[in-house]
Amino acid sequence: MNVSKAFSERPQGIARTLNRLPIGLYRLGWGGVLGWLPMLVMTTKGRRSCAPHHVMVEFRRHGSKYYVFSAWGERTDWHHNLLAHPRVTIQHGAHIFSADAQPVRDNAEALRALYLFSRNSILYERLFAGISSAQAADLNTLADVAQEFTLVRLEPNDDAPELPPVELYDEQTRQLANVFALILVIRLLYVLARLALPTRNGRRQQN
Repeated sequence: MNVSKAFSERPQGIARTLNRLPIGLYRLGWGGVLGWLPMLVMTTKGRRSCAPHHVMVEFRRHGSKYYVFSAWGERTDWHHNLLAHPRVTIQHGAHIFSADAQPVRDNAEALRALYLFSRNSILYERLFAGISSAQAADLNTLADVAQEFTLVRLEPNDDAPELPPVELYDEQTRQLANVFALILVIRLLYVLARLALPTRNGRRQQN
């Protein structure tokens, strides 16, 4: 597959930090509240170190299969890792399970996966156009460039996960984070209440 035009380098700096930020939430024990997001933590086995590596990726689901793609093509470490060791661990919300990862080689399957990402999304149409040879990657042109994308199929299995999920922070760190989050929520509710008071007072004065 071709290397992306717009993403010719692996994620670095801010992009890498933002990509790993949700993993920090999982480490705080907040993974359960992230289950509504189309994002999952995939744990791969290092091709050289054999150590577990966690990466946050966006997915689309078709039946029992999960599809993910790399905007940076085949250069990402996680893609190299799963080619060497296809068995991965998936963490989505509170659910943890084992899966087998395989690159999508069939053009029809690749097109179906791309459609799942791009349907009703102008953002993905622009993204796909930027990382492919097509001038515009809408549903009419994706068929011609489907093989230029790095797509991976994740098929859950019934085996126990071989690789560990995201490791939690120590209990003290998690407790401090929970207290900080509670303070933020209370502060937000207070601000919202203050914003609502002038409206209520104005209605009383008019009456």
